[in-house]
Amino acid sequence: MWNKFATAVFLVVLLASCSTKKKITAVGNKNEVDVVVKSDSKKEAVQKFLSSNLQFTTFSGKAKSKIGFGKSSYDVTTNIRIEKDKKIWISISAILGLEVGRVLITPDSVQILNKFQGEYMAKPFSYLYQYASKDLTFENVQDLFLANLSTNLFNLDDLEIGQPDSIIELRGKKNELNYLYTINQQNRPNLFRLEQISKGQKLEANYTTYADNAGQLFPMGLDLLISGGVTSITANINYSRVSFNEAIEMPFTISNKYKVIN
Repeated sequence: MWNKFATAVFLVVLLASCSTKKKITAVGNKNEVDVVVKSDSKKEAVQKFLSSNLQFTTFSGKAKSKIGFGKSSYDVTTNIRIEKDKKIWISISAILGLEVGRVLITPDSVQILNKFQGEYMAKPFSYLYQYASKDLTFENVQDLFLANLSTNLFNLDDLEIGQPDSIIELRGKKNELNYLYTINQQNRPNLFRLEQISKGQKLEANYTTYADNAGQLFPMGLDLLISGGVTSITANINYSRVSFNEAIEMPFTISNKYKVIN
């Protein structure tokens, strides 16, 4: 189960981060009202979206999660802690609170501690490039967990905004990668989708139940779907507690009993 869960964590991080530096184009939907925005207005619109991103120094969240692999599913408790632009720390616990593993991501490295099987892996951050674009940055991974829009996504020269009903859609394509953001009336994302149609791969993140936490609009629910070929992974994450700008600890000690693997 742990090997599959670690795979899910990597897929979420890698696929979601592939969206960096993509063009934003108009949505081809017959029910959509295309908004033609001049250059100055585009800059204002982008600033409005980005000004709604979470402002924080630290984040800590505890969630009940259900991880599904095909027809099998597992109930776990997930603790996520983030020190802005420095570290992302994830702890996974199973039945009776038994911790089975930890993940630590920094701008320079990715480390996985498999406490259940006594294994440890450490790689440079560039290790992820063999699975994703070299445009991948630590900030993109951070934005995924916090439902923030990445600043390096927007290109004012190519930006077009589609507005069906009461939401805003940002849709684009680069090479074989298609992506979509839908933005709610609070300028926060409700949906993020990535698809590589030629390979039958898709990642979809639905952010739900936004709540005010110390003045920050944060989604207390996150539903993830990852599919590719015969593989299907789902994650339903429901936070029971979140906090911002408080002191946090990110313990990650490796004892001699752990086997280093590649």
